[in-house]
Amino acid sequence: MNEIARKVGTMANLSIDLTSETDIALDGRTSRAVRDGIGERLREMMAPTTPLPPRLQDLMSRLRDIDDAPSIVSGSLSPR
Repeated sequence: MNEIARKVGTMANLSIDLTSETDIALDGRTSRAVRDGIGERLREMMAPTTPLPPRLQDLMSRLRDIDDAPSIVSGSLSPR
């Protein structure tokens, strides 16, 4: 767990220090791109050195399938 904390700390140090006085408004597309970029870098930095147990691999696969499925929430309520 300390390794994960160190890597997340490294990622946090790469971000811009925003004070409470800074107000930045991002549109949905830009916000999604920022989140995707952060997620991609975290996945690269935190790549497992050993394979996951089969049960956890199955759960991760199911989660990806669900995440890629069409939303059941209508239009404006959907986070996508």
